[in-house]
Amino acid sequence: MTRLVPPPLLSALKSGFGTPLASLLTFLAAGLVLTVSWSAAGWLFVNAVWPWQAAEACQVNTGICWPFLVEKARFILFGTYPAGQHMRPAVVSVLLIALTVITCRQMTGKPPHLSPVQLICAWLVTVPLCFVLMGGGVFGLEPVDPVRWNGMPILLMLSVIAIVLAFPLGLALALARTQTTHKGLSWAAAGYVEATRAVPMLTVIFVGIFVLPLTLPEGMSISPVTATLVALIFFHASYFAEDIRSGLISLPRGQTEAARSLGLSYWQSIFFVGLPQAIRRALPALVNSMIGAYKDTSLVIVVGILDLTATARASFGDPGWRDHALEAYGLVGVWFFLSCAYLSSVGRSLHKQTKG
Repeated sequence: MTRLVPPPLLSALKSGFGTPLASLLTFLAAGLVLTVSWSAAGWLFVNAVWPWQAAEACQVNTGICWPFLVEKARFILFGTYPAGQHMRPAVVSVLLIALTVITCRQMTGKPPHLSPVQLICAWLVTVPLCFVLMGGGVFGLEPVDPVRWNGMPILLMLSVIAIVLAFPLGLALALARTQTTHKGLSWAAAGYVEATRAVPMLTVIFVGIFVLPLTLPEGMSISPVTATLVALIFFHASYFAEDIRSGLISLPRGQTEAARSLGLSYWQSIFFVGLPQAIRRALPALVNSMIGAYKDTSLVIVVGILDLTATARASFGDPGWRDHALEAYGLVGVWFFLSCAYLSSVGRSLHKQTKG
């Protein structure tokens, strides 16, 4: 038997059917998978109401209602943003997605190959451009109140931009906490990180929206979206700081001592010897923190900011579509699954490269 069955399949068969209990669990799992797959196939294909069919058929059929998604897709993606201006949030979404993919490909050594300076400049141009496109009021663009920034673009702005800007801040906090020359700076960084990690993210968001405007000079104001973004940056930075610090303190002390003995300064030994190794060791934790930060952005609905999940919920508030929550949340679920799966694949690729 060992000659006829490939070793991986033989190992799977032994683990699945090696004992009576394992066999029972295998059959139960297979039955559950088949039942769920059969129900999903019936909902998606057999009983589906296709886009070219009348919407009234959704009241009779029990499958997915494509007419609902066709009618409500733009609302789910852009919310209450003015209908005639949907091109602007669409461009913002495409810009942030494209630049994120380019950055991830750059990290894994895939084309297009940009220099670090070019990549940083691209982000420095894109971030303000997103706010200009969404807000308008300049270059002949119709002004749009931030309250109407909903759906996909607000999700990407609050998650992607917050992560991109929080990472260098977290790096600075980690370096400040691990250095031993200035004890006061180390204690301040440690106090900030521990205090921020000790409170829920919603508390930090509420502070950003209701307390931050009170600290501004008289006559200045800040939109809830910008205040939330600032709060998320400082919140996520504390988690990135701990991830990077874990990599730094795991390095053998001889690494930096050898670098200093070769004539490198403290900063040279950190940036050319310590940090590259520390970030490699902290990659699993960093990727996990980034995915968590991306998904947790949906909590901004509590403060009245309607991200993709909130617009999906509002889309079936219409009495005519009240029975189609599964379609709305399914669309959002597919997006989160694909985007998080991509980030996970980037993390695995980086981990393989560092191991090799």
